[in-house]
Amino acid sequence: MFSSERPIIQIAYAVRDIREAATFWSKKYNIGPFYLNEHIKIQNTLVNKKESEFDHSSAYGWKENTMIELICDHKIQDIPKNSNSKGIHHVAWIAPDFEKEKEILEKQGCEEVLSANVGQRSGMKFAWFYPGDEINHFYEIYEKSDDINNFYEFLHQQSKDWNGKNPIRDI
Repeated sequence: MFSSERPIIQIAYAVRDIREAATFWSKKYNIGPFYLNEHIKIQNTLVNKKESEFDHSSAYGWKENTMIELICDHKIQDIPKNSNSKGIHHVAWIAPDFEKEKEILEKQGCEEVLSANVGQRSGMKFAWFYPGDEINHFYEIYEKSDDINNFYEFLHQQSKDWNGKNPIRDI
């Protein structure tokens, strides 16, 4: 079983429609605002260690100390083991040393099922790991960067300033 000193900073839920799900979550759980990013551009995608395609959209909101992501996998070749279509999709943390974190996860029996770069080929790295059936969702790790820290800080601040209006916003 994986153990980490890194705090979980995100819980992602698999949904079929991010706009509809963000509206529901905003009303039901008072989470907002949600920022929608549709058909996110990523590069260097490997699924199950093979070159692949991955098209997804996400809505990002914040509740207390945790980012809530609503994720819709539109198209993914070579679907990773146990890629959930509903319920918890993954929990995430920022890795101070991305490559070392990947090694630690693999040594603890986690299987890397997806890796990619956000935006351009040299963009921030992220990866999903499957820890086994007893967990039944992925772990996601992010490469530590100013961009990811700034994005999380932006979402956190927006949630503190949110007055309940305009709960769905495009990035």
